[in-house]
Amino acid sequence: MKSFLFTTDNDRGGVILCNLDTLEEAVDYLHIRFKGVVRVEQGKDYWTEQSGFVYLNSPQDDPPPEQG
Repeated sequence: MKSFLFTTDNDRGGVILCNLDTLEEAVDYLHIRFKGVVRVEQGKDYWTEQSGFVYLNSPQDDPPPEQG
């Protein structure tokens, strides 16, 4: 199960805990379930109406530095 935070255009929103695997699936589902969804977040990754999908790498996702 994963959790997603969402916000609507009237400054409401919440957290959804679900079996969806990706941010894209959550955005699609939340648009069907709630009117006026403008932002959905999962960790550091998010979607907004203005920016679309934004994926930010966390330091633990970066490869280790090469030994010299």
